[in-house]
Amino acid sequence: MTGLASIVRWRRDPFRVLAMMALLAITAAACGSAASTIAADVSSTPHATGVCTGDFVAHDLPHLTSGPGNTASTFDGTGAGVGVADLDADGDLDLVLPNLSGDSNILENTGELSFVARPFQVGRFRGVATVDTDGDGWTDVVLTTGIGPPVVFTNPGTGELDGFERTRLDGVDAATYSMAWSDLGGDGDLDLVTGSYNAELTLLRNSPVLGSNTGVVLHERQDDDTFRVDRLAESAQALALITPDLNGDGRTDIMVGNDLATPDQIWLATDDGFERSEPFTTTSYSTMSLDAADIDNDGTTEIFSTDMKPAAPDDRYREVEADLAAAPVVDDIQTPENVLLSASDDGWENMAPGFGVDATGWSWSGLFGDLDNDGAQDLYVATGMRSDQLFDFLPDARLVEENRAFRGGSGFSPIPEWGLDDPAGGRGVAFADLDADGDLDVVVNNLDEPSRLFENRLCGGVSLTVALVWQGTGNPTALGSTIDATVDDVTRRRAITSSRGYLSSDPSEAHVGLGSVTTVDLTITWPDGRVTTIDDQPTAHHVVVTRTGEK
Repeated sequence: MTGLASIVRWRRDPFRVLAMMALLAITAAACGSAASTIAADVSSTPHATGVCTGDFVAHDLPHLTSGPGNTASTFDGTGAGVGVADLDADGDLDLVLPNLSGDSNILENTGELSFVARPFQVGRFRGVATVDTDGDGWTDVVLTTGIGPPVVFTNPGTGELDGFERTRLDGVDAATYSMAWSDLGGDGDLDLVTGSYNAELTLLRNSPVLGSNTGVVLHERQDDDTFRVDRLAESAQALALITPDLNGDGRTDIMVGNDLATPDQIWLATDDGFERSEPFTTTSYSTMSLDAADIDNDGTTEIFSTDMKPAAPDDRYREVEADLAAAPVVDDIQTPENVLLSASDDGWENMAPGFGVDATGWSWSGLFGDLDNDGAQDLYVATGMRSDQLFDFLPDARLVEENRAFRGGSGFSPIPEWGLDDPAGGRGVAFADLDADGDLDVVVNNLDEPSRLFENRLCGGVSLTVALVWQGTGNPTALGSTIDATVDDVTRRRAITSSRGYLSSDPSEAHVGLGSVTTVDLTITWPDGRVTTIDDQPTAHHVVVTRTGEK
């Protein structure tokens, strides 16, 4: 099977495929002006029948993220992320789990939610992105170390999960903790934004030795596959980095979430490049994670950032609260709690206190996703910390807290009956349909406990999962695209993105929960602004849209 074919292969095992409907290839209907529309081929396969028990079932995975020795240093307590992609082109989504010490693993999905660990690198790794860095149709793995440039593991394109070659990107020398890949210019290739975590660099005394750019650095890919460097900010404490469309102009912007009282940073895309902006009147004080989604289906983007405010008065936080009281006040918009920003005519409003999601404990990844397929975005937050500096009075210097799940609708309501309130100490989180039954499963990279998969067995509701293929470009999965699913004048928007939450990467496809509807109209806006429409697409399917017009 060719690399490009691997993108469109059914995410089903061969026996299931034989029982399913044959491939339906159609040409997407074009409407509107000829200058803005683009043709595409559409193929779809029904979702498998899932198990219904009304909750999530936890499965330990064959991976353990831990620091070296018995250390309980604060920087080891920050853990690592999760990546998801079909790396071997067998139709199943695999997992990538970085490690601070010992093996980082690719977990091969062998079907029926079984995974086999394929160790591929020993080292100290933080963030992960699963993207096609060279445009050959095979998904590569990119890891960050925090103290040097990103490390690329190039997919050999053999359909095997060994032989990944460790390489570097020409022109990318920035010290990188967090990163985001996207087609920022809409020109059919992938650009990279990196963010450093200067606090760790200072402690390790590595910054002068590296001779690398720190802060926030934009790497724009050139025609010769090198990168042109634009240092947007000289310093950062960037635990999170995402590329949403913040102002609704159809362009991809840059948002950096900074820890340690450093203000978050935003750059908006313009005709002349990226310009620094300060659109928010409230941000988290120590931003740990960022996610962007249209949670109320009004066509605008909401932003959720996590911090470390306890859900109730908690004496275990006494050292943290003392440090916060002594910390400098950098500006008057930062608040030491989670923030949910929603755009309005009067600017951006913080909805987190009113929705009851402002305090979830020491919070890492906070992700939106329609976990119950009812058409409303839900919210999941991973929590916990280990630090001998802050929690030496606790057993193993560990702050043990439960992850938090909230069901969406008119607001967010805690829903412990789903079984996601795990106290294992989550850091990176990813959502993905790992068993091809149309609902989102949850993967958590814990610290000092096995990583965990939560199998989604909620009942009711259907969805679409949508993957895009942009042939003949350096962006074959069309990162930076948006997908609008419309039914009964309600549009649910999803973005194809590479970076979410804390140091993590979902698969390059969209999941849209749709309740009980049977058909939906789709509008795909590609990174270059061209549009493909698909009318009356049956729900409960995995859909692959392959652009057939010119680049």
